[in-house]
Amino acid sequence: MKLSSCILAFSLAALPATAQFTNSMPGTLVDQEDGAPDRKLVDARDPEAIARILREQGYEAAIEKQENGAVEIQSKSGHANFWLYFHACTPHFTECEIITFSSGFDFETAQLPDIIGNWNATRFSKAYLDADGDPFVEFSVNMKDGVTRENFVDTLDWFTMEMSAFIERIGWNAGLAEQAQPI
Repeated sequence: MKLSSCILAFSLAALPATAQFTNSMPGTLVDQEDGAPDRKLVDARDPEAIARILREQGYEAAIEKQENGAVEIQSKSGHANFWLYFHACTPHFTECEIITFSSGFDFETAQLPDIIGNWNATRFSKAYLDADGDPFVEFSVNMKDGVTRENFVDTLDWFTMEMSAFIERIGWNAGLAEQAQPI
């Protein structure tokens, strides 16, 4: 079977499952087949809704607005700070499509590139060293047209697990509390 035939067959097979849902209004889906209640979706257009979910999950969530109008949310997991940055936005940052979870770690001395090792080849998040040699871990999520609240909470859990594994990988605060601080 040719690749194009496989793609068409897969697309047609998925059609009935997706056709049963229609947008009733922004932020909701209605199951037309069994009359189940609306399922609210979370997207990157409402930073306060994202912050509220973080707080409901036990995280701190402070919304900050930059001089250029961009919005970010500062949070914390354990003793490590992390941020949610909003990307692919309209010119006035009123509607965004992507959220990036990010955490960076400020070391007194630059870290060697091999501190990252094969992280990017084996993990769901990406890691890099900034211009000062400080390690960062990030996880970007496409939020266009929304995801379920449960999916967003699961994504938050994935990021915090990745961040914990990254902290272990880089040896942050492993007996060097005075030398390494979260950015």
